[in-house]
Amino acid sequence: MKKRLLAVLLSAACVTALAAPTDDMRTLLEQNKPREAYALGKTHEDMLGDPLFDFWFGIAALDAGSPGEGVLALERYALHFPDNRSGRFHLGRGYYILGEDQRARDEFENLRPNATGEEKVAIERYLDAIRARESRYLPTANAWVEAGLGYDSNLNSGVKSNSAVTIPDIITFRADPNSISTKESDYYFSAGTGVQGTMPVAPGVALFGSLALNTRNYFSSNNRVFDQQTYGGNGGVSVLFGKNLYRAGLGITQQVVDSQNYLATYGLFGEWSHQFDQFDRISLGASYGRHDYSDIDVYATKDRTGGKRNSGSSLRTDDYWGFSANWTHVFGIAWQPVLGLSAAYQREENQRDRDDFSRDIYNLRAQISFTPAPKWGLMFGLGYMNARHDKIFGNLPIGEKRKDRNLSADMAVAYHFNKSWSARFEAQASDQHSNIELFDHSRWSVASKLRYEFN
Repeated sequence: MKKRLLAVLLSAACVTALAAPTDDMRTLLEQNKPREAYALGKTHEDMLGDPLFDFWFGIAALDAGSPGEGVLALERYALHFPDNRSGRFHLGRGYYILGEDQRARDEFENLRPNATGEEKVAIERYLDAIRARESRYLPTANAWVEAGLGYDSNLNSGVKSNSAVTIPDIITFRADPNSISTKESDYYFSAGTGVQGTMPVAPGVALFGSLALNTRNYFSSNNRVFDQQTYGGNGGVSVLFGKNLYRAGLGITQQVVDSQNYLATYGLFGEWSHQFDQFDRISLGASYGRHDYSDIDVYATKDRTGGKRNSGSSLRTDDYWGFSANWTHVFGIAWQPVLGLSAAYQREENQRDRDDFSRDIYNLRAQISFTPAPKWGLMFGLGYMNARHDKIFGNLPIGEKRKDRNLSADMAVAYHFNKSWSARFEAQASDQHSNIELFDHSRWSVASKLRYEFN
């Protein structure tokens, strides 16, 4: 009797000892600590083959950046419990991370008919991502339309009405409330549409292209001189080689203001991206092109007295070139935060003998996005711009070279009703300071948009 009791106690102790690492891994995963859970599992590799241990170790390995080990563990679990939906879902996720799209699709398609709630949303997102990734070897195309309402506190980036404006060493004057250069606010309606697609031409090589049209129209009749449309497109070739993606192409856009062609931008661009793992990606880019301004006829006053005059905008035409760098990091924790940091430099060389328009522009930006729930997206961003012009403002014999610095912040909240319909709320704010006070301004805007995507 004593021997039997001792055997039972020893057996119970062994079960408890075996369960402890599994329970600890599960607890760490629930605390959004996958790397710690994976490290704990690695210290108990003798337990691999136990179904429950394999399940939690497989999830930990996927989230910690070791998808190969995670898939092997989840495949062992699936052999014991082939009908367990959670196990099949994470196995599909593992196949997706490894790039085995067909096997991932099979797992998700088998789960989709009976999926509900968050599981259904997650499965649809993975299937969408698989379709997007298939653009490497299958032709893809999608289109969208969008409409929105918004408010802009300073739609013309103007100075405050009746404020004292100083041009150093030249003049100080008071801003005329009736001037179109004086701050103006208004509600607006926006609309847009676009299409994009890819066409593979060889393994890892594809052609890509897109077209888009966006409009903004203000409510007040006095502000319709600021109504604008922008249309254009880009196209090029992409080459995928291992973890490296190379893209090169050209783009053309035309901005129309008050029904007149105002600014055409056309140029070449190139980019290299390297995906270190599922958490980190870097990219470097370069561009070269021209900003081609056109003279337009405008009223100098808001009440449109005195007739129209030539804007002289063509004097601003320049050639530009620049470089950019970006780092993106995905955090393997709750809400799936994605951090992006970027820096850019652009040089603009005036082509109309107005060196006071030539300038160097430096930009910094930080952005973080979250997925607080399956259908929700949240983004916050901060930006800094510093611009320095080559010559004295206005090409005058006395005065100062223009120097601008701009601080900006923006945020967005998005909700996806389903695969096609989504809504988005956006807000931006910026504050620019210049030694030429004519270019001092602050601005904020908000907008709500509804979007439909043809999938």
